[in-house]
Amino acid sequence: MRFTSSFVLLLLLSSSPLLAQSARDFPASELQEVSAFYTGDKLNWPILVSLADHNIETNTFYLSRADIIQLESLAGVHNEVQSQKDRIEELISAGATLFAKDELLLTESILNEYNLAIKQGNIDEASEKGNTLKPAVDQLSETLTANRMIQVQAQLAHKEGQVDKKLGLLGSWQEAITGDFFKESDGLRTMNESFANLAFVDGSYVVIDPNTVAVIRRSRVDKLDESADTEITLEEGGLFARLSAIGKEKSTYILNAGSAQSELNTQNFYAESDGRETVKLSNYDGQATVSANDITITINKNEGTVVKEGAAPSAPIQLLASPEILWGRRDSVVYKDELLFAFKEVEDARSYIVQTASNASFSENIEEIRSNRASTIIEDLDLGITYVRVLAVDEYGLRGPFSEPVRIIRNEDNQPPPVFIDGLNGSIVFTLSNSVRISGVTEPDINLQADGQRLTVQTTGKFDYTISNFGTEKTITLIATDGSGNTTEKRIRVVKLTDEVAFNFVMNGASGNNLIVVNRPTVTISSTAYPGLEVILSNEGTERKVQTDSRGRWGITMPMRKGQLSVTFRDIKTGESYLTKSFTVEAN
Repeated sequence: MRFTSSFVLLLLLSSSPLLAQSARDFPASELQEVSAFYTGDKLNWPILVSLADHNIETNTFYLSRADIIQLESLAGVHNEVQSQKDRIEELISAGATLFAKDELLLTESILNEYNLAIKQGNIDEASEKGNTLKPAVDQLSETLTANRMIQVQAQLAHKEGQVDKKLGLLGSWQEAITGDFFKESDGLRTMNESFANLAFVDGSYVVIDPNTVAVIRRSRVDKLDESADTEITLEEGGLFARLSAIGKEKSTYILNAGSAQSELNTQNFYAESDGRETVKLSNYDGQATVSANDITITINKNEGTVVKEGAAPSAPIQLLASPEILWGRRDSVVYKDELLFAFKEVEDARSYIVQTASNASFSENIEEIRSNRASTIIEDLDLGITYVRVLAVDEYGLRGPFSEPVRIIRNEDNQPPPVFIDGLNGSIVFTLSNSVRISGVTEPDINLQADGQRLTVQTTGKFDYTISNFGTEKTITLIATDGSGNTTEKRIRVVKLTDEVAFNFVMNGASGNNLIVVNRPTVTISSTAYPGLEVILSNEGTERKVQTDSRGRWGITMPMRKGQLSVTFRDIKTGESYLTKSFTVEAN
């Protein structure tokens, strides 16, 4: 038995690819070639010189079988080192010099020590350093990801009815309040006839339908390129995702519903889940990639898909066209609290959804009316402006795109006629030029005057008025008089924005104009500019925002570093940026 075991062991050893390698001698002229053969790199020749016996008379080298085994072991280490070097270059491109500086220095130190051991022909030291490189690069990658990606919170920007929140996976449901923040693993729940608007840091938002449960799985921002990485799970109900232009271009948005996962490269997307086996997805812009049960499809603009539990997504389905509204104009003034809203039938439509809201983006005070006919009664219209739009639902339950919204202005007949000015900031209209066009809407067939001049009011109620050469500021008086003699007077202040006023700073801790010299780590900047504006200050990665008061005053204290300071004035209501200027910052 012992003979048999020894014979088997001898047979196994002789069949080993390493031990089968015979000894070799070669001339010095082939040193780099032999190094490349055994170690994978001709530059590793100092290792061969250190291991091999050198015959000085013939100038040849001799490698024993034991030497070759060591070289082949080093070859594996060296191949891994080259692979990690490629990883390091990729991580440097991804921002390792900024977000994982110490870990990067460690990997570079290991590489230097490895290369030094190779040059010195120290195979043991080279193998040891080479084997420690991969764990160091793994740590570099983890640190880079952790430091680049920071968790950010979504905010409950608006809610209607009962809306609940759950903090973390193990939390209990409690009432949510407008302004509440939601982080990773937090949940949001709406009840019957309630809506919620969840806003994200890049300007994107999600409108949560009634009877819906959604969970934020991931919400992070990459500090290197300011892109967002967001993942939401729809457990039951429906939601509409409205991505900002920046969000669509730079960010990653993942929506999970049932067994389907959708990656959104679109600004408008709707998802609906029954919480059991069926998910319906509709895309209204760009593209969305939908995956379920190892099958992936792409749905383009105005396409949808249905995903059943355990099945692949259906082939893309063309959504029904939006219904055409049977009104002659987009803006209408009514005097009753109810309205017959009619539209043309859409072929193959099974039902329609009419949606009303108090703002044009349909993110606040939302109500939905489902109808099987091409008309419906809108009841309990609030005084003021209500926006209305409609969509068609097909045989699969997929929602088509909405129609263009119409604007309904409800006014009581014993009330003065409404006058709404576009782009009004309080009572101010801002402009950057010497000429400005003021437009708005009121009741048709009324007498509308601007500073005594009669204006033409269209049948839709729209009007406009242009003033020129008014200097830096002018006040206009609009007077609207209806047939009953009811009168509305509006005083509008037209203000021309100038750099001289906006960028006339007072600084504490710094001095200068275009070149700002900083005397201490934090600087207080204040000014009297224009009311109703938001001031955004950005200095080498630090951003601060402050709003001007009713007299245009503002002030802020912030750390200031050498580089560039950018100051932007933006309209609080519309988000329109008016003036931007950059300053050079130097330390004293």
